[in-house]
Amino acid sequence: MLIPNRSRWIIAVFAAALAAGITINLLAQAPPAQGAAPQGPIIRPGTTVKISDHVWVIPDPNVNMVPNVGIVVGTNATLVVDTGMGPKNAETVLAEVAKINPRPPAYLVTTHFHPEHTGGATAFTAAQYVIPRIQQQDLDELEPQFIQTFSNMSPVNADLLRNVVIRKGDVIFDKEHTIDLGGVTVKLVAVGPTHTRGDTVAFVEQDRVLFSGDVVMGKNFLSYSNQSNVAAWLKAFDTLDALKPLKVVPSHRDMGDASLIASDRAVFTGVQARVKEVKAQGKTPAEMVATLRPEFQQKYADWANPNRLDGLIRAVAAE
Repeated sequence: MLIPNRSRWIIAVFAAALAAGITINLLAQAPPAQGAAPQGPIIRPGTTVKISDHVWVIPDPNVNMVPNVGIVVGTNATLVVDTGMGPKNAETVLAEVAKINPRPPAYLVTTHFHPEHTGGATAFTAAQYVIPRIQQQDLDELEPQFIQTFSNMSPVNADLLRNVVIRKGDVIFDKEHTIDLGGVTVKLVAVGPTHTRGDTVAFVEQDRVLFSGDVVMGKNFLSYSNQSNVAAWLKAFDTLDALKPLKVVPSHRDMGDASLIASDRAVFTGVQARVKEVKAQGKTPAEMVATLRPEFQQKYADWANPNRLDGLIRAVAAE
């Protein structure tokens, strides 16, 4: 059967998105009705909430490719976690920061290299960009391809990412780095390879608020990629548990407490145990996926993106 050119393009985009661990909702890309909320990966102004003494969040309204953006304010400086997709979203973030503190952010950190987290970095002209060395490597080696892939997903994305310049880090660290904002400190820890090689969490020490990136999410199966490592991800859970957070802010979906870490660990260890059992029965990786994905999808029926289980099951079987 001949496939029309447009269908070939859609299939190619979906294949690239799946490889990147991205879910596409075509309805979310439709033009908004007059007077409706903006559609697509647009950060919503006026939605910022204070969650602790020093921390505010511009929440992700469960829209694909919109991150939960963090704002941490000390007596001397302000730090922002993630930028939104492209400079237009970053300008919204900066406007929200200005409502809290008139001084522009002095520091910017990003949880990983994907364009909805780093694509607006150049808008933070007064901020030092602080990232681990491995995230800089991701930006150098992988970000151009991802910007193109994300741009191809919709006209909205293409507009947001048009002429984006990939910003290099100003302060590069290896494993850990602490930033003193005055009365509050933010500890950065590189925990990858998890979702990406350069996954980084930000822990607001005095408030015990953890920005977990895509390493921990709320009722959302984690996105396993060809850069991921099961053992490293389980070790990352140990690292995050040791911080003893009171509040956990994932990059996407709802905020919660430390139970989010426990829930994601339970999925990983549950998959490990079941893979061991079915592997002993001589099943192939494809058969393991066919057996185990429905099982875990039913067990976690209210979780999003069950298709992501496929990558985890195959990785556990391989490792």
